[in-house]
Amino acid sequence: MKNRKQIIDDILPTDHYGLHFRLVEIDDAGFIVSLRNHEKLSKYINKTSTEIEEQVNWLREYKIREQRGDDFYVLCLKEDRQTKLGLVRIYNIKADEFEIGSWVFSPEAGANVAILGDLFTFSLAYEKLFLKTCKIAVRKRNKRVLWYTRSFNPTPTAEDESSYYFELYYENFSKQRDKLVKMLKHDRLSNTADK
Repeated sequence: MKNRKQIIDDILPTDHYGLHFRLVEIDDAGFIVSLRNHEKLSKYINKTSTEIEEQVNWLREYKIREQRGDDFYVLCLKEDRQTKLGLVRIYNIKADEFEIGSWVFSPEAGANVAILGDLFTFSLAYEKLFLKTCKIAVRKRNKRVLWYTRSFNPTPTAEDESSYYFELYYENFSKQRDKLVKMLKHDRLSNTADK
C-alpha cells in the first residue's frame, strides 16, 4: 500500500480547473514571502519574516514533514506553469484528520482562482488521501473567509477571542464544492491531466 507522500507524488504536478498544481519547492521562497507580507493579504494570517533565507529554512523543515506525509504545501499556477498564483496547505495530518490553511492568493489571481485552488486542495485531502475530517480556524474579523467557510455547513467546535473553529466532513464539502464548481462554470473532472 502506498504512503501519503507516494500518493501525492503520483498526482502532482497536475492540471485541473484550467490551473496547474504542484508541491512547493525551496526556490518558491521569494513568492511565499511576497504573498505572506503583502499589506492586504497578510491582514488575517500569521506573521512571516520578510527574510527570504528564513523562509528557505522553514521550507527545508517543511520538506522533511512532506517526506513523512505530514504536510503538503500546494502551489497553484496558471496553465503556463510559470505564473505563480497562490498557495494552500494540508497539514497536521493525524489518522483521518487534517487541517487546511496558508490559503493565500495573489490579488491578480482573482477570487475564483483562489476558490478553485482551495477546492482542489480539499479534494486532494479527502478523495486522494482518504482523510475524513478537516479542522479549520477562521479569524473572526475575516468576514469573507468566514462566510465562505460557513457555506460548507461545517460543525462549530469552539471559539476564542480572535477565531472560530470548525470541523468539516467530506459529505458537506462535496455538496458545496459541486455547487461552487458549477457556479464557476467548471466541470469537476475537466481540465485534468496526468503527469
